[in-house]
Amino acid sequence: MKAAFLYRFTGYVEWPQAALANPPFIVAVLDADGVATELARLLQTHLVQNQGAEVRPIRSIREFSNAQMLYVGPAHRDDLRHVIASLAGRPVLIVTSEEDGLDAGSTVNFLLIDQRVRFEIAVDAAQSAGLKVASELLAVAIRVRGRRVYSEGACDETATSANTAACIREAQQR
Repeated sequence: MKAAFLYRFTGYVEWPQAALANPPFIVAVLDADGVATELARLLQTHLVQNQGAEVRPIRSIREFSNAQMLYVGPAHRDDLRHVIASLAGRPVLIVTSEEDGLDAGSTVNFLLIDQRVRFEIAVDAAQSAGLKVASELLAVAIRVRGRRVYSEGACDETATSANTAACIREAQQR
């Protein structure tokens, strides 16, 4: 399920042009072999950001090169802040599966709620990385944290997806 979400996220995030200049689109997967295998299967037949895509399983953040997305497996719970800090300022969508993933600096964090995979988003982390998250993705997140400025308004701090969706509609109507 997480692999499917990772693939879908790519359609709702905008990367700076320079980050997409050298195909293929690369998803690095840090210590999560099952997710890497399933995501590689999905990407065989799909384009990402109008280009081919590949998955690079890695065992250490030192192996990270020019990927546009990083999924951090649960084995890195203790050094999650270090892993994320090592990519500060780079246009990378960082996705985690930890209870405090957003607090550690991740952009998207998976949560298991009532036996279902859900996700939360930190808009401020996306903006720091130079990424733009589409309102459609924000609207289906279980929680949105940070400030997002729209063309004629702002939605701020922590909001549920319903509140964020209402704020987006209100900003677009102004």
